[in-house]
Amino acid sequence: MARVAVTGGLSYSGRYLSKLLLDAGHSVVNLSSRSAPLASSPLLASDVAKVQTLPLDFTDERKLGSALEGCDVLYCTYWIRFARDGDTHSAAADRCAKLFDLARRVGVQRIVFTSHTHAREDSPYAYIAGKAQAAAALRSCGVPSYAIARPCGIFGDTAEESILMNNAAWVLRRVPLFLLAGTGQHRFQPIHVRDMAQLLYDLGRLTETDAGAGNGLSSRSRPSEERDACGPDAPTSLELFKHLGRAVGARGAVLAPGFLPTRLITKLTKPIDWWTGDVLLDGDDLDLLGSGLTVAEDPDDLAIRSRRSLLSWIEQVSPTLGNEYVSSVRRYYYAR
Repeated sequence: MARVAVTGGLSYSGRYLSKLLLDAGHSVVNLSSRSAPLASSPLLASDVAKVQTLPLDFTDERKLGSALEGCDVLYCTYWIRFARDGDTHSAAADRCAKLFDLARRVGVQRIVFTSHTHAREDSPYAYIAGKAQAAAALRSCGVPSYAIARPCGIFGDTAEESILMNNAAWVLRRVPLFLLAGTGQHRFQPIHVRDMAQLLYDLGRLTETDAGAGNGLSSRSRPSEERDACGPDAPTSLELFKHLGRAVGARGAVLAPGFLPTRLITKLTKPIDWWTGDVLLDGDDLDLLGSGLTVAEDPDDLAIRSRRSLLSWIEQVSPTLGNEYVSSVRRYYYAR
C-alpha cells in the first residue's frame, strides 16, 4: 500500500480518483482548502474519514513539503479556471513547478499531472500555454518518473457536476435562438470524469507489472509517459449543441451562421452573467473550443474507444440537465 497526495482530492475529478485509491487500500492526502467533498458521490462518509486534508499553500514551502513527505505518488489536478483578481495561468504554472520541485526533494517517486490536448508554451491561448509551461517544468524537475494526462474537457457524472453541458442546456431550455461562433465545425472530444479518474489512477502505477493488475503503487521502475485523456465521441460544436437541445426538449434553433466572432457571442451572454453572478462563457475558452485543439493528439489510442460516450451520457441525464444553473465562480473560487 502507498501514501498518495492528490491536489483537490475532494473536488471534481479528484473525488473519483480518491475513491479508486482508497478502494485499493492506499492512504490519501488531500491537498486543498476544501475539507468536505464537492458532492457526496462516489465517496462514502467512511471514505472521507480516511482522507487526510492538508492545505495546498504555495506560500509556505515548509508546510507544503511536510505534507508531501512520505508520499510515493503526487497527482496534480491543480489549475485555475479563470485569470482573475490579478492571477494568471502563467503564475499557476509557476506554482505547479514549485510543487513538483518540492515533491522531488522530499522523495516522491512519480508525479501525474493533468495538462491539455495540443498544449504548447507558445500557444495564443493562455489557459493551455500555462498548462504546457507546467508540463515542461515537470519534465525537467528531476523526479524519478512522471506521467501527463491530456484532457480537453471533462463531463459527468451527474448533470450538476458537468458545468459546461449543464449550463449550455440551461440556456437552450430558455432561449429561442442559440448562436455559435464561426461555422461550428471544430470538434470537441471530452472524457467522462470516471474514465479520467481511472486513467489518472493507472498512470500513477509505479511498475509495468502493476499497471495491469493489483493495487499498483508498490515499486519504482515505470517509465515516464504522456497520454490523451479523451472520450470516443468528437462531435462538432454544431452537432453537440443540436444533440443537447434535442435531448432536453429545447424548442429554439441552434445556428452557426459562420460570421459571428467569439467576442460578440460572449457579449450576448453578459446579461446572463449579470443575472447569475457568474461567467457563462469566457472569451478565451470559446476561442479555444473553436481552435481545433480540443481533440486527441493520438486518435489511434485504443483506450479512447472503450470509454464512456458523451452523447449517450447527455441522453441519460437529459431529464435533469439544465434544470438549474451551476455557477463556476462559486464552485471554484468560493465554495469550500
